Amino acid sequence: MKYLLAFLIGAGLWGDVHASQIPPMYQLVSQEQKVPAKLFFAIVLNESRTRTEHANRTLPWPWTINHRGKAHFFKTREAAFRFADGLVKAGDYHFDVGLGQMNWRWHKERFRSLWDAFDPYLNLTAAAQHLREQFERPECSSWELAIGCYHRPAQRPKDKQIANAYRERVIRLWANI
Repeated sequence: MKYLLAFLIGAGLWGDVHASQIPPMYQLVSQEQKVPAKLFFAIVLNESRTRTEHANRTLPWPWTINHRGKAHFFKTREAAFRFADGLVKAGDYHFDVGLGQMNWRWHKERFRSLWDAFDPYLNLTAAAQHLREQFERPECSSWELAIGCYHRPAQRPKDKQIANAYRERVIRLWANI
C-alpha cells in the first residue's frame, strides 16, 4: 500500500511529459535495479501514459492492458485484473500489463500471480529488471540500444526495424524529461 501511495503522490506532481521531476517510486525502482531514472520513466510513459480526465494530466497509468494492439485503460486494479483474467481463462496470453506493459506470455514468470502484475511497484520492478537484462546483452549494450531491445529483444531485421522506431519515440520523451 505504501508503494501505491508513493505512486499516486508522485503521479500527482506531474503536469505533462515536460516536467523536470521524476515521481519517487520510479526513482526508487531505478536505483534498486541500476537503470537510469529518466530513461526508465520515458519508457514507462511511452508504454502506459494516458491523459487523466479528473486532473487533466499526462501520466503512466497502472491499470493499463494492451491486448493485440488495442490499449485498454481501467479505472481500478480490480477491473484490469478481471479483464486480463478473462483473457487467461480463454487461453489468450498475448497482452501487456501495467505501467511497464510487461507481456504476459513472455514475462508471467516475473510475477507470483496475474494480480501481482498489476501492483505498481512489482510491475515497475519487473520492467526495470527487463531493461537491465537487455542492457547486459552484447547486442544491446548501450542504454539507447537497450530501449529498443526492451520492446523487441529479437534481432531479426524486422525486429530491429520495430525496435528502432520504438527507441526513437522513447528518446524523444527522454529528451524532454
